[in-house]
Amino acid sequence: MGRRMWIGALILAILVGVVVGVSAWNAGVTHGLEIARQGGQVVRVIGPGYGFGFFPFGLFLFPLFLFAIFALVRGVFWRGRWRGYGPGGHGMGPSGEGGRAMFDEWHRRQHEQNRERVSAGGEGTQV
Repeated sequence: MGRRMWIGALILAILVGVVVGVSAWNAGVTHGLEIARQGGQVVRVIGPGYGFGFFPFGLFLFPLFLFAIFALVRGVFWRGRWRGYGPGGHGMGPSGEGGRAMFDEWHRRQHEQNRERVSAGGEGTQV
């Protein structure tokens, strides 16, 4: 399996886990409301309640989780600039080592084409 397949499988597993967790939470809430409707016992909660112990972590971890998901998706679907152009990852782009040689080859071919036009009686100036 390729790297993209593994990352895609990981993202799918995370999404399935989130769906299962949300479904279980909603099922528990529904069950609790049904028991309360039947005349259950009133329980008073004393203490900090929801979020006091986890407030700073939830505030910072949720955005980090979102950034991690977006980074994984970007890594799967977009090629980074550091990978290059070829299968080896070292392309001959304008800023690569082969950029100057590629330009020189193009420049030489342009001069050859120009000479052919002039020798054939075509229009153009020889440089």
